[in-house]
Amino acid sequence: MSTVTAIVDAHVHFHSCYQLDELLTNAYRNLSAAQDGRAAPALFLLLTECSGDDYFAAWHASAQTGPSTHAGALHQWTMTRTDEERSVIAVSGARQLFILGGRQVACREGLEVLLLGTTRRLPDGLPIREVLTETASWGVPRVIPWGPGKWMFRRGRLVSALVEEFRSPTLFLGDEGGRPVFWGYPEHFGRAARLGVRDLPGTDPLPFAHDVTKVGRMGFRMRIDLDRSRPAASLLGTLLQGSTACERFAVLESPLRFVRNQIGMQLRKRRLA
Repeated sequence: MSTVTAIVDAHVHFHSCYQLDELLTNAYRNLSAAQDGRAAPALFLLLTECSGDDYFAAWHASAQTGPSTHAGALHQWTMTRTDEERSVIAVSGARQLFILGGRQVACREGLEVLLLGTTRRLPDGLPIREVLTETASWGVPRVIPWGPGKWMFRRGRLVSALVEEFRSPTLFLGDEGGRPVFWGYPEHFGRAARLGVRDLPGTDPLPFAHDVTKVGRMGFRMRIDLDRSRPAASLLGTLLQGSTACERFAVLESPLRFVRNQIGMQLRKRRLA
């Protein structure tokens, strides 16, 4: 055990248009920049894989056979094992990134729920109340992430109601790195904080090759007692106790990149349709 400052991006996707080496290198650089002079940091990426994606399983399987450079065409980094089914360590020389598995569930109402530090799954399309009820006993963080326009009007009222109804040490809201500099901190976070529901931010990179550069630009810092063989238990155990300060950091999106990404997402949805 060692006491460290965990620096965590809590909303990470790996998309097929990314190079894994590039994602890990960018994540290490961005998370290190958030160290802010603190000694002994431990850098974490919390995956939130969508339905149909299972990159973490491949990384974990390859790590079990010893240090591997073959998990997703790695050249600069290797994947190494831990004593957990839900974590691996990416290593490049003296650089280390602790990677935790996790899922994103797209709910019927157009909201998502992130399930952090787990390899268990739920199908997309369920009502969000059913997702939150089903996962209440899992003992992992459940995050309702912000998205442009997703917390407005009817869905905004629903988020407020869900915070009241399901507030617990495992429920969080989540700011995300796609929020542009001109979009103020949503008021839902302040209301939720008064009820004991915290903000667990992350970058939420989009499926465009240029977005791989922003992984690690938003997240949180927290002091933890780290067992390097069980990094998921170390981080999530401290987080869910609720007694340790959770300090957010953020580099928000520029207006130009925000507009570019939103247009790109609309065009992508039309192509998929």
